[in-house]
Amino acid sequence: MTSSPDRVRWRAVDKETKKSAIQLAYASSIGISMALAIFGCFFLGTWLDGKLGTEPYFTLLFLLIGIAAGFRNIYVLMKRYFKD
Repeated sequence: MTSSPDRVRWRAVDKETKKSAIQLAYASSIGISMALAIFGCFFLGTWLDGKLGTEPYFTLLFLLIGIAAGFRNIYVLMKRYFKD
């Protein structure tokens, strides 16, 4: 198959657009990692409370662990992004 001259050519992405896309990807990964850590630990704590019959204890414990893990994820991502 040969290429025809009518075929649309994509122009190269300039540096500013590429930088904006990378910043957007970092911003979304921060939110996703924070939410996954918090909700994952919350649901694990809720499941353990349901299995063991210790109603609020594991939920609160794992919620606090999830919040701490979420902020740690933010710290690690920021440290990686701002390597100076």
